[in-house]
Amino acid sequence: MIHVNSITAALLNAMAGDGVLVSSGFTVQEGEVFNQDINMTPWVGIYYGHLDIDPHTLGGTRPWAGNLELFVYVQQGSHRSGQEATRLLSMAQGAVLDVIDADKNLGGAVQRITGMEIAPFQRELEDDSWLFTNEITLKAAVRG
Repeated sequence: MIHVNSITAALLNAMAGDGVLVSSGFTVQEGEVFNQDINMTPWVGIYYGHLDIDPHTLGGTRPWAGNLELFVYVQQGSHRSGQEATRLLSMAQGAVLDVIDADKNLGGAVQRITGMEIAPFQRELEDDSWLFTNEITLKAAVRG
């Protein structure tokens, strides 16, 4: 069977073990409550989405094939301006995309990343702090 938690854990391990993300002070979390604290930025949240599964073979060790959505939220904040928060978010997102691009099968957890969508998710201004988040939707072919 397809174990989604193994796939999200593989993505977490790739992000948490990346030298650039570690040295830049990223907080990387899987399945945790969505961050609302500007002091925890740059922040990456990993969550699983929809999984479609169909029979692939009539036996064998991996008889199921599917398509999985993974949601990766990249968040950055600024105490100075929305322009700075946007610039910092763009840099953080680039670092996260570099990790994904470096291993398109997440260490064998998926067959391959088949596509992605990137969209603004949340823009918050509170107490002279800008907290901006983008959502990266990864699409992956999986077998189990």
